[in-house]
Amino acid sequence: MRRSISQREDAVSEILGVTMLLAMVVMVIGGVFVLLGPFLEDIGDNREWSAGSVAATQLNDRILIAAQSPEGTGLVQQNVQLSRSMTPLRDVETWTIQADIGGSDRTIVSLEGSLVTVSSLNRTASIVKITDENSTQSFSLENGSGNITIDGYLIGNVVIEIEDIHGTISHRFVQVSLDGIRLNNELSKGNFEVDLINSGRIETLPGNSIDVKQFPRLRNDILLDGSSRVTMILLDLEISASASRQMTNVHIDSNGQVSLFNQQARNLILEFDIAGDPSIAPQYMHHWTGDYELFLAGGTLDDYHDFGPYGRLSGLDGITLYPSNIPFEFVVTLQSVEVY
Repeated sequence: MRRSISQREDAVSEILGVTMLLAMVVMVIGGVFVLLGPFLEDIGDNREWSAGSVAATQLNDRILIAAQSPEGTGLVQQNVQLSRSMTPLRDVETWTIQADIGGSDRTIVSLEGSLVTVSSLNRTASIVKITDENSTQSFSLENGSGNITIDGYLIGNVVIEIEDIHGTISHRFVQVSLDGIRLNNELSKGNFEVDLINSGRIETLPGNSIDVKQFPRLRNDILLDGSSRVTMILLDLEISASASRQMTNVHIDSNGQVSLFNQQARNLILEFDIAGDPSIAPQYMHHWTGDYELFLAGGTLDDYHDFGPYGRLSGLDGITLYPSNIPFEFVVTLQSVEVY
């Protein structure tokens, strides 16, 4: 009887020992997972960031290829990463471009809603022609300046041309709104976002500031005779509703291109309005006008032949080309690409 009780006590002790051992193993394993959890999340985030960054770069490259192609042609990209994260961005950038393209006057045009204001330094502006997606309207000016109120609102891209008293088109004003694409990649602490806008690439990591990785295509080339050639290629992306559905094939087709400027010009004014984070515009300004401040500080602006702020140094008034009154070759093209 005593032996039986002793055997039962030994069995219970063994069971308790095994239970305690298992509890310790579970605690150790749990602690390991707690310690490794952040590292495993980082590994997953790095994998998602890498895949999203590569997919965005490839898509942007193919969009630029399609934009250069003849109208109606395109290509197909196979990437599941794109189809599950693609979101359209409507009217994300608005560019206003104006310059004197004839005569010898200096003209400035502003557009606020349905109000058009025209002023010319020598008062030679005579006829104002306003074109939007729906119609073309003409108005007469007195004394080379004035305000014009249009019935309703202008639709889509707007072109305003000024004809002087000699019948010469002396000034052109163009306002273009551009759509883009956002690629969302889910991370453990938020989204890694890549915006493809106007051939540029803007990235945002959770907790980090917005970083412009690739800028729109605006450049100034100095020719052999010392003059400037300014080229700008705008890119508008038309994204259909089907682009955000689950699919493996992303179609990218060219809708052709339109020439907005292709002549000698003077007195350039470039303005851009960027929806979303206000830190993007200063990065654009610094990219194109950063050297201006160096020449200004050194007192050598007479030797500066590149982009600089028009008006205030902050760039709120836009960008111009220095020297502003010297003619330069000016080429602006608007490309359109459909993604579906």
